[in-house]
Amino acid sequence: MPADKNVTPLQHEGNRHLGGPPAVWAAFQREGRWKNWVMLFQGGLLIFCVLANVHLSKRPPDVVLVDGSGGAEYVPRKLVGLDVLMAIQRAKGQPTDAEVGHVTREFLTHFAGVNSTSVETSWAAALSMMDPALASKLSREYSERKVLAALKASNSKTDLVFEDVKLIERTDTLLHVRARIRRTHSSLLTGGNPVEDVVGATVFLAVEGRNMQFPSGLRVRDISVAPYKEPPGAAPPGSGVAEINP
Repeated sequence: MPADKNVTPLQHEGNRHLGGPPAVWAAFQREGRWKNWVMLFQGGLLIFCVLANVHLSKRPPDVVLVDGSGGAEYVPRKLVGLDVLMAIQRAKGQPTDAEVGHVTREFLTHFAGVNSTSVETSWAAALSMMDPALASKLSREYSERKVLAALKASNSKTDLVFEDVKLIERTDTLLHVRARIRRTHSSLLTGGNPVEDVVGATVFLAVEGRNMQFPSGLRVRDISVAPYKEPPGAAPPGSGVAEINP
């Protein structure tokens, strides 16, 4: 059967060429398998990073003891009780009494310590410590009344002595501070003719987020200065009102 013999080799030859994928498709398959392993590895790495971040976010706070002079000492967590750690977590971000006292004194020094040669610089510094609403209000009032011009022309200086600074009330967002200040007004050139008075300052500090401009997170929300009078119902010593004198 010659015809059958001639057909069979052709059929076998065709089957041999069509029996498997071309070389380029085989290469794509091999590369696809490699990419699948890479994607699987990346997925596992992503899951590991998420779990690690969740674990770190639940990590208890570090504990550092700071003494009155500002020296700091790290305390291992295992030596600190759970109650202390929980209190630290609640107070995280809240300014300390020392920070409140420092900000209050610094602001009042700029605000009330008038010196004819530096009044503009001091006033700018005081404005920078206020919240925008208060700064805008007082800046407009001082401009309308020409307060800075009058102070520059007075050729006088004012020395301040902080006799008392007390934190009256504290909330998570607002602090109420009172200060008693003895002022001495004198001639800028000679220091003669000194005149003393005592004023009381009431400062409300807003607790905001800490940043490079406001490391303590405190900004002045309101301020009033008047001749000092013992406030009605003033708390006696040991009554719980926090004194933040140096």
